[in-house]
Amino acid sequence: ARDLAGRGGDALVLVGERQPAAVHALGHALNAALSARGARLLPSPFIDAGAATIDLGTLAADLSRGAVDTLVICETNPVYDAPADLDFARLLEKVDNSVRLGLYADETARACATYLPQAHFLESWGDARALDGTVSLIQPLIAPLHGGHTTAEVLAAFAGEAAPSSFTLLSERWQKGAGLDDRAFEGALQKGFIPGTAAAAIAPPLAWGAILPALGALPAPDGALEIDYYPDPSLLDGRFANLSWLLELGDPITKIAWDNAAHLSPRTARRLGVDTGDVVDLALENRHLQIPVFVVPGCADDAVALRLGWGRSGAEVLANNVGARAGALRTKDHPWFQAGLQLTKTGHTKSFPLVQTQWTEHDRPIALRTTLSRYRRDPRFAHEEQKPEPTIYNNRPPLPALEQWAMSIDLSICTGCSACMVACQAENNVLVVGAAGVKRGRVMHWLRVDNYFSGPAEDPRAVHQPMLCQHCEKAPCEYVCPVNATVHSPDGLNEMVYNRCVGTRFCSNNCPYKVRRFNWFNWMREVEANRGLVRLQRNPDVTVRERGVMEKCSYCVQRIREVEITAKKAGRDIRESEVVTACQQACPTGAIQFGSLRHRETEMVRRRLEPRNYKVLNDLATEPRTQYQARIDNPNPELEGA
Repeated sequence: ARDLAGRGGDALVLVGERQPAAVHALGHALNAALSARGARLLPSPFIDAGAATIDLGTLAADLSRGAVDTLVICETNPVYDAPADLDFARLLEKVDNSVRLGLYADETARACATYLPQAHFLESWGDARALDGTVSLIQPLIAPLHGGHTTAEVLAAFAGEAAPSSFTLLSERWQKGAGLDDRAFEGALQKGFIPGTAAAAIAPPLAWGAILPALGALPAPDGALEIDYYPDPSLLDGRFANLSWLLELGDPITKIAWDNAAHLSPRTARRLGVDTGDVVDLALENRHLQIPVFVVPGCADDAVALRLGWGRSGAEVLANNVGARAGALRTKDHPWFQAGLQLTKTGHTKSFPLVQTQWTEHDRPIALRTTLSRYRRDPRFAHEEQKPEPTIYNNRPPLPALEQWAMSIDLSICTGCSACMVACQAENNVLVVGAAGVKRGRVMHWLRVDNYFSGPAEDPRAVHQPMLCQHCEKAPCEYVCPVNATVHSPDGLNEMVYNRCVGTRFCSNNCPYKVRRFNWFNWMREVEANRGLVRLQRNPDVTVRERGVMEKCSYCVQRIREVEITAKKAGRDIRESEVVTACQQACPTGAIQFGSLRHRETEMVRRRLEPRNYKVLNDLATEPRTQYQARIDNPNPELEGA
């Protein structure tokens, strides 16, 4: 409270989207009391004022009494994700004409009389609104592969148009309906949005007398076990459950891939007598769900957290029967959390496919962190742990005529979102290995995001660390390769020559960072997820590796060489920040920076000059080109050590 009051108008209170309306009202009241300059409310741009809408409960009541003759369901899957107490599959049986438009033959498509293939957004003309209300124009990159239709086309057909065209509908909406002339519409297509369409922020009126009574109506904690539902960070509500990259990405906290679990705190797990891998039965209002337990440091006590989006039962090849359906316990009155959960051990156990199995650093200088106060007292704390051992190798002087590529990663602003992992997978044609391959430790990710926990299990501190090939100047992998398959380039890259590799795996054994990946099988043949339409996505600038060869991060060498060729043809030098790796491009916080050491004014070089800059396992004297900036936490001094 003192922190908030002391900051005045710079303070801001945010309320989680899963919280009830009364808690959101309290958040607005606190911001009003603080005169928070950042507090504002944007009206919903998705529904026009006066539009006729009903909630799902009203629709369910109409379906139950047979008042609906025709139901068209677009871009949603209520049979799977509607509250369990509505039993939407049974309600659909009462409809004479049911139509489902979707990308997959999912649970709702199976329950409907008619299924229409939907055009993917990369195949569609359409529009959308940003969070601030700005109209964005969706434009196709390819023609529909399966003759799919957009939602606008289907609704226009029901409205009486004989042969609706999504482009015609779009242009008529914004040229005739909004008064844009041809030039303005063409300009909007080039920009991707229509200027001046953002919604104006409004100050929400507060009914002060109603806030406290509303808060008093919220259920008080009673010590009962509570169930909490969360949209999965990768699969969301299940709409992305048929994408193999996301299934194998791993949960950002537990690192479980191809499965989900019931998350419990260590104290609650001990009280209930369960441990990681125990399959339990969760019972809530006569509904049951069997799911394995995963004990998570830092999880709230007396709560069971479930990720939504798993346990699909449609016709999707990859998503079908993967994980447990947490939505089987949700109700319309308690969509996000509910007390009164009963947990019972079944006596069965289950092992998880984990993309990370070590959670501590074992006193090694890997993911360094300190507090702001300690950093101010000892700015060079990271260097105290960076004492390289003597080496017989001579320093390799970089060639002054060439760019010297390097990367800096700031652990203070890495959130562990793993967007860099998926970007790397897409850019470099990294194949998936499936749940069985993950269990055997054969994950092929060139870049991983490691989590390390410190402190007590009830209140741990976590740090996220993207780990990829360090491109060492004195690379231990290079001098053990008997066929010169891993070599050093003049511009500082540790390269893999696939045609030379014979699969001795000496390089992987000698890599202290464990970032090399071996193709134990031809994953194109072994894993269904690597076949089919996903082959059209392959990057033509990067080869697809075969069985028996080693692979790893290349610093997106194909992007480097493309820029080099472009600059050479133009008769100029490579510009600062002209080369952007896939991981850097995808990072939402800018934690990953890449560039040439010759460009002294770039963010990448500036970070390396900070006192907190360090090299992972520098005592091995590998001289990595990838360097890190230690995480600096800023806890409240009144609470530090409490």
